[in-house]
Amino acid sequence: MKKTYLFAIMTAGAVMLSSCGGSNNSAVAIEVGDAKVTVGDISVLAAQYTSYGYDFETAKDMLAEQIEETLKYGAVGEAMGIELTDEDRDSVIQMKASYASSGGGLSAYKDYLKKAGSSMDFLDTLFTASAYQSAVMEQLESEQTEPTDDELKAFFTENYYRAKHILIEKSEDTDSEAATESADATEAAATEAAEETKSGKELADELLERAKSGEDFDAMIAEYSTDPGSESNPDGYIFTDGDMVQEFEDCVKSLQPGEFGICESDYGYHIIERLPLSADEAQFETWFSDNKSAVSSAYSTKQMDDKLNALCEENNITVVVNEEVLDAFTEDQMVTPEPTDSTTTG
Repeated sequence: MKKTYLFAIMTAGAVMLSSCGGSNNSAVAIEVGDAKVTVGDISVLAAQYTSYGYDFETAKDMLAEQIEETLKYGAVGEAMGIELTDEDRDSVIQMKASYASSGGGLSAYKDYLKKAGSSMDFLDTLFTASAYQSAVMEQLESEQTEPTDDELKAFFTENYYRAKHILIEKSEDTDSEAATESADATEAAATEAAEETKSGKELADELLERAKSGEDFDAMIAEYSTDPGSESNPDGYIFTDGDMVQEFEDCVKSLQPGEFGICESDYGYHIIERLPLSADEAQFETWFSDNKSAVSSAYSTKQMDDKLNALCEENNITVVVNEEVLDAFTEDQMVTPEPTDSTTTG
């Protein structure tokens, strides 16, 4: 799962963000320079993205990451003295108008933001910073040099991982009628029924122990895994930060090559074998060639992130993310807009 950028135009510059209400949502979750983002501000965007089908926790995490990043670009843009064009400023106005229109008009939308613990100032700052972000990124990209293959290979071995897994879907955590029917069955049939009624967690734990004891893991994948991607990745998945679901990624990182582990995600239970990924492996050149485009993109992103953070430091732009506030922010704190017939956005 590749890193997803939720905002085409969503960030904030060094303008003070304010919250107009929502006593439960007034806690500051993110600060970048003078800009402050409250739980209410995040709530407004989270309500939007959950309506697109994202689950709340995923939306919250993505939003927090993206808001922080765009705020940093906005603050750096102002510190660098970048001048926004009239087109940039018109775009900010149009974005705010679009949000207000979707919320039933300016008056209704302002009322909604107040109830949510946010304000139009937050959107203005966010969209303005997004305009700075585009300009800063363009400048930083122009300064980048094309990496050599040796640089990319070094990055590949230092920042990528390789792993195979057995996926046991959570749908297998069911009470099967076969258990009752097996009472009068033969011993063989009863054993088979018991195997079928085993919960996904129980089966996953058993497969982990079998893998650790030396059983053929590829054969176990073929027999038990419900992940269709395993067949097209016979050497295992090769990925970097943000490519896979977080639980899978964290589990792989906790293992050494050759070790097995287990984790649970929304997809089910993963029995994982971490595999080596180094220049000493016979298939290394093939793996690198197959992934070179993605590696190059990840390398470029890392370079940009490093430059952004360096610019924040050079310009004394402080960044604070209050994880406790974010962790305490729950779905029931979101306030959903109630559109009206009004579409006035002036």
